[in-house]
Parts: sequence; C-alpha cells; structure tokens
Amino acid sequence: MKKIFFLILFFLFSVYSGIFFGAKIYTPFEILNISETEKIILLKIRIPRVLCAFTVGAGLSISGVVLQSVLKNPLSESYTLGISGGASFGVAIGTIIGRSYSIPFFSFTGAIFSLFLILLITLIKKLSSSSVILAGISLNFIFSSLVLFLISSFRFEKFYSTVLFLLGDLSSFSEKMLFYSGILIFLIFVFFFLSSKIYDIISFDEDKAKTLGINVNFEKNLTYFLSCLISSLCVCLSGIIGFVGLIVPHIIRGLFGSSHRKVIPFSFLFGGSFLIFCDTISRLILRPIELPIGVITGFFGGIFFLSLLLKVEKIW
Repeated sequence: MKKIFFLILFFLFSVYSGIFFGAKIYTPFEILNISETEKIILLKIRIPRVLCAFTVGAGLSISGVVLQSVLKNPLSESYTLGISGGASFGVAIGTIIGRSYSIPFFSFTGAIFSLFLILLITLIKKLSSSSVILAGISLNFIFSSLVLFLISSFRFEKFYSTVLFLLGDLSSFSEKMLFYSGILIFLIFVFFFLSSKIYDIISFDEDKAKTLGINVNFEKNLTYFLSCLISSLCVCLSGIIGFVGLIVPHIIRGLFGSSHRKVIPFSFLFGGSFLIFCDTISRLILRPIELPIGVITGFFGGIFFLSLLLKVEKIW
C-alpha cells in the first residue's frame, strides 16, 4: 500500500512540476495571480504537453511490458528492437509525400516492417537475447540515417526539426493527433490489462499455455501488432524516445512482482509520470534553453540498459 501511495505521489508531483516549472517557474502564490497571457500559456502549451508526455510514456511502458513477456527477453522494448526507428522512417516518407493524414499509416507500416526484420533475423540466425537487441539498435541507427538522408534530399528546410525529432521532442505535436492517440493507447492498455493472465502464462511456459487452450501464436502476433501501433503513435507525437519501455517495467516488477495484473497498470501510471518528469528536467536543466527529452531518457536509459545487458549475458 505504501508503494502505491508513493507511486501516486510521484504522479501528482510530476504533473504539478510539468505544468508550473519551465522557462518560467510559477510559485504557489503566483498561480493565484497569473495574467491572461500566462493562463493561455498554461492551458494551451504546458497542460497539453503534460498530457502528451503522459500518453507517450504510458504507451511506451506498457508496450515494453508485453514485448518483454512474449519474447522472454528482459531487454526488449520498441527502441531496442528497432521498432521506433522503423516508425520514424515511415514518418519521414509521409512528410516527404506531404499529406499529414497519411503519416500515422506510414509510421505504423515502418514499425511493422522493422519488427518483421528483427524476428526474421532472429529465426534464421538463432540469435541470443543480447544479439537480438544489438541487431535492433543497429536497425535504429540505419533508419535514423535514412531519415536524415531523405529529409536532406527532399525537405532540407525541415532538417533541424528532424534532428530534434530523432532525439525526442514534445514541443511540436498535433493536438488532434494527441486526442486520437490517447484514446487508442488507453483502449490498448485496457486490452492488455484484461489479458494479464494470458501474459502471465505465456511468459512462464508456452507449452502450458497451449494445453490450457491459449492460441500462443495468435496472442503473440496480436501483441506485436498492438505494440507496433502504440510505438507508431508515440513516434508521430514525440519522435524517438528510447529506453522508457525498458526502465519502467523493470522498476515496477522490482517493486510489485511479476504479475501482469499489477505490472501493466502500474507501468502505465509510472511510465507516464516518468516521462513528464524527464520532460520537466529537459526544460529546467539549461533554462531557458530546452533540451530534447531523448537526451534525458537516453542518459538514464543508457546506464540502466548497460547494467541489464551485463546481467543477461557476459560481454567479451
């Protein structure tokens, strides 16, 4: 109960700091006497940004939870599997075509293609869990290079914004995209939560799952599909933000155990709170200059990823 209390407290603190901390920090006394201009800044910029950060953080976290379960790989998440890179490549193609309504479709197609490549390589080469992740990160770099090449060749005026996009950026999302993405990600979260027992059984023993009448291949493919959908929506909103889906599930499992009935909802709440917190740090650390949020998550995630990698397999 105490852990849940601290989780809720962290959520409230993250939301408060995300709204009232930034280029200008509002004290509790100032909040009561803000001008009309400042109200517009809070309502039209900071609150939507907090909602976007929560949506992306929550989505990436639950995606990480289920991918780690069905792949039985503690290092799996959309970034380390190359899914985010594939989605960003799709976004770049949609941007070059110039039809904004088609960008989510291209992003999803890129995410699916990237995951298909990783699964195919794993099947053919029978890679170890660490090697799969290294292959996924390599794909991310390849796709990022292709994105910069395409934008430089066809839309050079968007080169700077594309670099920010590849580093993770919460400053230029579409509110319409946020609305629909938020609804979809929440519905997928509900589905994952209702499927908690299935993920518990599959992650423990696939043969036992089959004897209990669970269609393991269908459940895995559906999980891949929904995880790619989440990743593509998140990339459309914020660009590539790595390691959130890696850090959050492991912290939650360490606090609440491995039951997905607890891990999925608590990862949803903590993941959203964590990304709001990271976004606040990115706006404060060099105030008034704003760092890409991927710089903050990459710093924490890189350390966390390396520690996990060393535990999973000895590196020569």
